[in-house]
Amino acid sequence: MLLAIRLSRRALAVATASLCFAGAALAQEPAPAPTPDPTPAPEESKIEVGGYVDTYYQYNFNKVDPLLRSFDVQHNTFSLSAAEVNFAKAPTSDSRLGFRADLFFGKAADLTAAFEPAPDGKEIYKNIQQAYVSLLTGKVQWDVGKYVTPIGAEVIESQDNWNYSRSVLFGYAIPFYHLGVRASVPVTEKVTLGGYLTNGWNNASELNAAKTVGASLTFKPSESITWVVNDMVGKEAEGLDTRNIFDTTLTLGLTPKLSAMANFDYGTEGDASWWGIAAYLKLQATEKWAVVGRYEYVDDTDGGFMTIGTKAQTFTVTSDHLIAGALKVRLEYRFDKTDGDFFEKSDGSLVDTQSTLLVGVVCSFAGKI
Repeated sequence: MLLAIRLSRRALAVATASLCFAGAALAQEPAPAPTPDPTPAPEESKIEVGGYVDTYYQYNFNKVDPLLRSFDVQHNTFSLSAAEVNFAKAPTSDSRLGFRADLFFGKAADLTAAFEPAPDGKEIYKNIQQAYVSLLTGKVQWDVGKYVTPIGAEVIESQDNWNYSRSVLFGYAIPFYHLGVRASVPVTEKVTLGGYLTNGWNNASELNAAKTVGASLTFKPSESITWVVNDMVGKEAEGLDTRNIFDTTLTLGLTPKLSAMANFDYGTEGDASWWGIAAYLKLQATEKWAVVGRYEYVDDTDGGFMTIGTKAQTFTVTSDHLIAGALKVRLEYRFDKTDGDFFEKSDGSLVDTQSTLLVGVVCSFAGKI
């Protein structure tokens, strides 16, 4: 009897040990990896928020406010050119509705809206640089609302240009903005087409029944070459002749540090015509320092849309410094010359040249909400 009990205890111990070893072996086997979801939920799109503050100090050696300038229009004073905050959500294949709204303040906002035909439009629309709704249908993106012009090599935001001051072509030969509908479609990986139907040039408010139409082509055969062609035509006021502007810009990456750009504009309205060309050369000497030269020639001897009534040349050299983060400081010298006496001096006399020194400071920010 005692022997049977001992054998039973030994059998129980052996069985218990066997179970422990088996459990340990099972515990050492890795758990199977979870099967990934074959159709993960698309990431929720966020609203992009950005903006900038743009200030400058400029000294004109003629000792008066400079002429032939777009936004750097004050002499011997610290000036707030612009402050902007923008909100945008680009349409995607997962979320086909989008929008953009740029709120715009400062002297540049007043000057941009100065051409509004309706008197109240200068106040109603001046603080809305852009505001449009976007819809993606297949590959075509449609935008409806107010948007900046596609024409020209330069833009309103100084930090996005190679130089601080804008060319005469930017300020006098082409429009700033339009209100209407536009469409763009990537035809291939290298070619994008665009079309526009708008109230006209610089008129969010409309005073005539005529509309302005436009078309654009962007050709990017490689990362170092971009060629853009635009044409816009329409009557800008009741009973006036048709206005047309042809514009093209070619940008070349010559080396990893050296880039070149050229912009040509030709406009007509009735018997008057105007044209000009601007050439740029940019040396990115270091990661945070670049030197840019710009030369332009403008012919407005007919005194048409540009309202200059003469030929003009400008020579600009800009030293571009990225100080920290998105803080940019630019030192710029510019020399302007016209065929006749065009520029005013402090004593009231007229001369054919103008020289300025400028320091521009721009701080930008960007994020998502």
